[in-house]
Amino acid sequence: MSTDNNHPTRWKPGQSGNPRGRPGKASEFRDELRKMGPKALKAIKAGIEAGDAACLKIWADRCDPANKATMQTVEFIADTTDLTQFSMSVLVAISKGEVPPDVGNQIINAAASAARVADLDEIRREMEELLQMVEEIKNGKA
Repeated sequence: MSTDNNHPTRWKPGQSGNPRGRPGKASEFRDELRKMGPKALKAIKAGIEAGDAACLKIWADRCDPANKATMQTVEFIADTTDLTQFSMSVLVAISKGEVPPDVGNQIINAAASAARVADLDEIRREMEELLQMVEEIKNGKA
């Protein structure tokens, strides 16, 4: 097998041969229906009248598309100064049925992310203080 990168049919390294990706079957189907226009609607209607479940599904999906799932909003009061205690209070709320498990998991993950951000801020402040102390030592001010 040749590894000649100058061959006219070879893609450059890191370049996709199909940057938009393979179109899905659903998009092909929609495009075909669009091209058919009124004929497609008549065919789907005839299929529904004949008892074709697939035609009924097509009609239902177009007339009443499924809603995207959304997380419910919950009111949750907790002390966030101690994140371990906070996480435990979320678990208690889940066990009591006050908060759905998936929402509770997201609350705990959000608290963990906030803790990581706070830790990074603290490390940055400490590094700035250390750099300032090193600079003062270099200048003979310590």
